[in-house]
Amino acid sequence: MRITEIRERTVSLSAPMRNASISFGAMTASAVAVTTDVIRNGKPVIGLSFDSPGRYGHGGLLRERFIPRILEADPEDLLTLDGNNLDPHRVWNVLMRNEKAGGHGERCGAVGLLDCAVWDAVAKIEEKPLWRVLSERYCGLSDQIRVPVYASGGHYRDHDDLAHLHDSISRSRDLGFTKFKIKFGGLPLEDDLRRVETAISAVQSSSDLAIDCNGTWSGSQLEEMAARLSPYQLGWIEEPVHPLDYELSRAFASQYKGPIATGENIFSADDTLNLLRYGGLRPDRDILQMDVSLSYGLVEYLRIVELAEQHGWSRSNCIPHAGFLLAFNVVAGLELGRHETSMSGSFALYLPTTDGYVRPDEAPGVGYERSPIFRAIFSEL
Repeated sequence: MRITEIRERTVSLSAPMRNASISFGAMTASAVAVTTDVIRNGKPVIGLSFDSPGRYGHGGLLRERFIPRILEADPEDLLTLDGNNLDPHRVWNVLMRNEKAGGHGERCGAVGLLDCAVWDAVAKIEEKPLWRVLSERYCGLSDQIRVPVYASGGHYRDHDDLAHLHDSISRSRDLGFTKFKIKFGGLPLEDDLRRVETAISAVQSSSDLAIDCNGTWSGSQLEEMAARLSPYQLGWIEEPVHPLDYELSRAFASQYKGPIATGENIFSADDTLNLLRYGGLRPDRDILQMDVSLSYGLVEYLRIVELAEQHGWSRSNCIPHAGFLLAFNVVAGLELGRHETSMSGSFALYLPTTDGYVRPDEAPGVGYERSPIFRAIFSEL
């Protein structure tokens, strides 16, 4: 068998909202389709993948470097030893040929897209959902899987912000969600605290609410933030400081006793190791959020999970950033802590949520074909 074609396209994710650090008015993402010569149900198997929003598309790197590298490789270098399927680990090694260590830049997202498309193809060739493939390979299969989920959103709006925030959470509760995350740090503190109180009024308990600061706090703010936010006893505070400022991360962890979540902008196992060594994080309460797609894909994410376990972390403390259907399969298959899905519903799961849990289905691969919005995105590929 072999890969016969790889296509990519840039998708606009423009939306009238912002977090504490960026606007989504010009946001883009990449969609990738990897076609094989394997036939299932009368059609070639095509592996699909889609970016995690927030870092823009990767079309240039895909077209100029990584897609040609795969298509020019010896097909046998991409396959399992028996030749019956793609081997994601061998494909990953081909993608990273002649790439220097460190200085990850944007290549980790481009490689991650292709890696995740390969995993989708692998699962489709096996005629299994990706979560089941991962469970069989890395966990030992459980047929009684329920995935805890939370609704993420609460972005800033220029008009009727508090009303929109309250309504978004209320709608998410009606859809079956019990835990929520909103943006924080983009307004003066008193205004942001009013947003927190508005959100708490729409949930059952303050511990059901997390806030995402998008790495905006300076050292001079840490003591006041810890003092003002501690009484709320939030579910977690996400990315309070710059993602690569491990000293500042350690300083906040020493002042704030509640859970801290970070890692969505840590894109490799190497950087994860530095965060675990020097970031002051506490395995008994804090949360690691490395993004599967943006972190060189699932092959590298498996290394990240292994590193975390070696440093005393439980898989229940691993909650990948975004990723939507891909991350959902990874959370289900690797038995991680929780899945993040969009409060807005634009990329939400097509599966129903009941009391904060979702049961995965048996759709082969990641399941993009079952989602109307992803069918529309991939139809052009």
